[in-house]
Amino acid sequence: MFPLSRQCQARGGESQPQCGKCIIFVADLFFIMKKIKLLFAIALFGALMVACNKDELFMEIADNEIFEREYTAWSKQIINNYQFVYEYRSLHLPFYGPVKITIEDGRESVIEHPYDYIENVPYKSITQIYALLINIFDTIGEIKKGTYSHYKVESVTLRIDYDTQYHYPKNIFYALSLTDKGIPVPGSPSVKMEVIDFLPN
Repeated sequence: MFPLSRQCQARGGESQPQCGKCIIFVADLFFIMKKIKLLFAIALFGALMVACNKDELFMEIADNEIFEREYTAWSKQIINNYQFVYEYRSLHLPFYGPVKITIEDGRESVIEHPYDYIENVPYKSITQIYALLINIFDTIGEIKKGTYSHYKVESVTLRIDYDTQYHYPKNIFYALSLTDKGIPVPGSPSVKMEVIDFLPN
Protein backbone atom coordinates (compact mmCIF):
# COMPACT_ATOMS: atom_id res chain seq x y z
CA MET A 1 0.00 0.00 0.00
CA PHE A 2 1.33 3.40 -0.95
CA PRO A 3 1.72 5.90 1.96
CA LEU A 4 -0.51 8.92 1.86
CA SER A 5 1.06 12.31 1.52
CA ARG A 6 1.52 14.59 4.47
CA GLN A 7 -1.38 16.72 3.21
CA CYS A 8 -3.69 13.71 3.38
CA GLN A 9 -2.51 12.94 6.85
CA ALA A 10 -3.20 16.47 8.00
CA ARG A 11 -6.48 17.28 9.63
CA GLY A 12 -8.70 20.20 8.92
CA GLY A 13 -10.88 21.49 6.15
CA GLU A 14 -8.03 22.82 4.03
CA SER A 15 -6.48 19.37 3.58
CA GLN A 16 -9.60 17.72 2.09
CA PRO A 17 -9.00 18.81 -1.54
CA GLN A 18 -5.39 17.66 -1.37
CA CYS A 19 -6.43 14.30 0.10
CA GLY A 20 -8.92 13.75 -2.74
CA LYS A 21 -6.22 14.41 -5.33
CA CYS A 22 -3.95 11.91 -3.57
CA ILE A 23 -6.61 9.19 -3.66
CA ILE A 24 -7.20 9.80 -7.36
CA PHE A 25 -3.43 9.62 -7.99
CA VAL A 26 -3.14 6.27 -6.19
CA ALA A 27 -6.13 4.88 -8.11
CA ASP A 28 -4.60 5.97 -11.41
CA LEU A 29 -1.29 4.40 -10.42
CA PHE A 30 -2.97 1.04 -9.72
CA PHE A 31 -4.78 1.26 -13.07
CA ILE A 32 -1.47 1.89 -14.88
CA MET A 33 0.16 -1.06 -13.10
CA LYS A 34 -2.69 -3.37 -14.17
CA LYS A 35 -2.25 -2.23 -17.76
CA ILE A 36 1.49 -2.92 -17.60
CA LYS A 37 0.85 -6.43 -16.24
CA LEU A 38 -1.69 -7.09 -19.00
CA LEU A 39 0.69 -5.91 -21.71
CA PHE A 40 3.47 -8.02 -20.24
CA ALA A 41 1.23 -11.09 -20.22
CA ILE A 42 0.22 -10.49 -23.85
CA ALA A 43 3.88 -10.09 -24.89
CA LEU A 44 4.87 -13.27 -23.06
CA PHE A 45 2.04 -15.24 -24.66
CA GLY A 46 3.04 -13.96 -28.10
CA ALA A 47 6.66 -14.98 -27.54
CA LEU A 48 5.59 -18.47 -26.50
CA MET A 49 3.37 -18.82 -29.56
CA VAL A 50 6.22 -17.80 -31.84
CA ALA A 51 8.56 -20.28 -30.16
CA CYS A 52 6.01 -23.08 -30.50
CA ASN A 53 5.37 -22.33 -34.14
CA LYS A 54 9.01 -22.29 -35.20
CA ASP A 55 9.66 -24.75 -37.98
CA GLU A 56 12.65 -26.39 -36.32
CA LEU A 57 13.98 -29.91 -36.66
CA PHE A 58 14.22 -31.83 -33.39
CA MET A 59 17.50 -33.74 -33.19
CA GLU A 60 18.89 -35.97 -30.46
CA ILE A 61 22.08 -37.38 -31.90
CA ALA A 62 24.77 -39.55 -30.34
CA ASP A 63 28.18 -37.92 -30.26
CA ASN A 64 30.06 -38.63 -33.50
CA GLU A 65 33.48 -38.23 -31.85
CA ILE A 66 32.60 -40.86 -29.23
CA PHE A 67 31.40 -43.13 -32.04
CA GLU A 68 34.72 -42.73 -33.92
CA ARG A 69 36.67 -43.38 -30.72
CA GLU A 70 34.72 -46.55 -29.86
CA TYR A 71 34.86 -47.85 -33.43
CA THR A 72 38.62 -47.31 -33.55
CA ALA A 73 39.05 -49.03 -30.18
CA TRP A 74 36.99 -52.00 -31.40
CA SER A 75 39.01 -52.30 -34.62
CA LYS A 76 42.38 -52.14 -32.85
CA GLN A 77 41.53 -55.17 -30.70
CA ILE A 78 41.45 -57.43 -33.79
CA ILE A 79 39.07 -59.92 -32.20
CA ASN A 80 38.68 -62.57 -34.92
CA ASN A 81 36.87 -65.21 -32.89
CA TYR A 82 33.88 -64.27 -30.79
CA GLN A 83 30.20 -64.88 -30.28
CA PHE A 84 27.28 -62.72 -29.23
CA VAL A 85 23.50 -62.71 -29.01
CA TYR A 86 21.39 -59.85 -30.26
CA GLU A 87 17.78 -58.78 -30.70
CA TYR A 88 16.74 -56.45 -33.47
CA ARG A 89 13.55 -54.55 -34.32
CA SER A 90 12.87 -52.41 -37.37
CA LEU A 91 9.88 -51.19 -39.37
CA HIS A 92 11.55 -52.50 -42.52
CA LEU A 93 12.47 -55.96 -41.24
CA PRO A 94 10.61 -58.36 -38.96
CA PHE A 95 11.65 -58.96 -35.38
CA TYR A 96 14.91 -60.86 -35.03
CA GLY A 97 16.02 -62.42 -31.83
CA PRO A 98 17.41 -63.63 -29.83
CA VAL A 99 19.89 -64.67 -32.50
CA LYS A 100 23.29 -66.12 -31.62
CA ILE A 101 26.17 -65.23 -33.94
CA THR A 102 29.54 -66.98 -33.84
CA ILE A 103 32.48 -65.51 -35.76
CA GLU A 104 35.35 -67.83 -36.65
CA ASP A 105 38.65 -66.52 -38.00
CA GLY A 106 37.04 -63.15 -38.65
CA ARG A 107 35.10 -64.48 -41.64
CA GLU A 108 32.46 -67.14 -41.22
CA SER A 109 29.26 -66.35 -39.34
CA VAL A 110 27.49 -69.28 -37.72
CA ILE A 111 23.89 -68.32 -36.96
CA GLU A 112 21.76 -70.04 -34.34
CA HIS A 113 18.15 -69.17 -33.52
CA PRO A 114 14.99 -71.01 -32.47
CA TYR A 115 12.72 -69.53 -35.15
CA ASP A 116 11.82 -71.12 -38.47
CA TYR A 117 10.72 -67.85 -40.05
CA ILE A 118 14.14 -66.19 -39.78
CA GLU A 119 15.83 -66.61 -43.16
CA ASN A 120 18.12 -63.61 -43.57
CA VAL A 121 19.68 -62.12 -40.46
CA PRO A 122 20.53 -58.50 -41.36
CA TYR A 123 23.75 -58.07 -39.34
CA LYS A 124 26.07 -61.01 -38.82
CA SER A 125 29.01 -59.44 -36.98
CA ILE A 126 29.92 -56.49 -34.78
CA THR A 127 31.69 -54.97 -37.80
CA GLN A 128 28.42 -55.09 -39.76
CA ILE A 129 26.59 -53.43 -36.86
CA TYR A 130 29.19 -50.65 -36.93
CA ALA A 131 28.60 -50.39 -40.70
CA LEU A 132 24.91 -49.84 -39.94
CA LEU A 133 25.81 -46.98 -37.63
CA ILE A 134 28.09 -45.43 -40.25
CA ASN A 135 25.17 -45.44 -42.68
CA ILE A 136 22.92 -43.84 -40.05
CA PHE A 137 25.46 -41.05 -39.41
CA ASP A 138 25.69 -40.51 -43.19
CA THR A 139 21.89 -40.21 -43.32
CA ILE A 140 21.96 -37.66 -40.49
CA GLY A 141 24.56 -35.68 -42.46
CA GLU A 142 22.17 -35.60 -45.45
CA ILE A 143 19.33 -34.49 -43.16
CA LYS A 144 21.41 -31.59 -41.86
CA LYS A 145 22.18 -30.55 -45.43
CA GLY A 146 18.53 -30.84 -46.41
CA THR A 147 19.24 -33.42 -49.12
CA TYR A 148 17.85 -36.57 -47.48
CA SER A 149 14.27 -36.80 -48.75
CA HIS A 150 11.49 -34.89 -50.45
CA TYR A 151 9.48 -35.55 -47.29
CA LYS A 152 9.77 -33.18 -44.37
CA VAL A 153 11.96 -34.48 -41.53
CA GLU A 154 10.28 -33.65 -38.23
CA SER A 155 12.72 -35.34 -35.87
CA VAL A 156 15.69 -37.67 -35.77
CA THR A 157 16.94 -39.60 -32.73
CA LEU A 158 20.06 -41.73 -32.36
CA ARG A 159 21.19 -43.15 -29.04
CA ILE A 160 24.14 -45.53 -28.65
CA ASP A 161 25.51 -47.24 -25.56
CA TYR A 162 28.92 -48.94 -25.80
CA ASP A 163 30.50 -51.77 -23.88
CA THR A 164 33.32 -50.27 -21.85
CA GLN A 165 35.59 -53.34 -22.08
CA TYR A 166 35.31 -54.48 -25.71
CA HIS A 167 33.87 -51.28 -27.25
CA TYR A 168 31.03 -52.81 -29.25
CA PRO A 169 27.61 -51.06 -29.46
CA LYS A 170 25.46 -52.84 -26.90
CA ASN A 171 22.31 -50.71 -27.31
CA ILE A 172 21.15 -48.79 -30.37
CA PHE A 173 17.99 -46.77 -30.83
CA TYR A 174 17.37 -44.87 -34.08
CA ALA A 175 14.13 -43.22 -35.17
CA LEU A 176 13.32 -40.86 -38.01
CA SER A 177 9.97 -39.05 -38.22
CA LEU A 178 8.83 -37.95 -41.70
CA THR A 179 5.70 -36.07 -42.76
CA ASP A 180 4.10 -35.29 -46.11
CA LYS A 181 2.07 -32.05 -45.97
CA GLY A 182 1.66 -32.49 -42.24
CA ILE A 183 0.64 -36.16 -42.45
CA PRO A 184 3.03 -38.76 -40.91
CA VAL A 185 4.71 -40.96 -43.50
CA PRO A 186 4.18 -44.65 -42.66
CA GLY A 187 7.26 -46.82 -42.49
CA SER A 188 9.69 -44.08 -41.44
CA PRO A 189 13.09 -45.64 -40.62
CA SER A 190 13.61 -46.99 -37.12
CA VAL A 191 16.02 -49.43 -35.49
CA LYS A 192 16.17 -50.88 -32.01
CA MET A 193 18.97 -53.31 -31.22
CA GLU A 194 20.46 -54.89 -28.12
CA VAL A 195 23.70 -56.90 -28.12
CA ILE A 196 24.09 -59.25 -25.17
CA ASP A 197 26.32 -62.11 -24.07
CA PHE A 198 29.38 -61.01 -26.03
CA LEU A 199 32.20 -63.52 -25.51
CA PRO A 200 35.63 -63.57 -27.18
CA ASN A 201 36.86 -67.08 -27.96
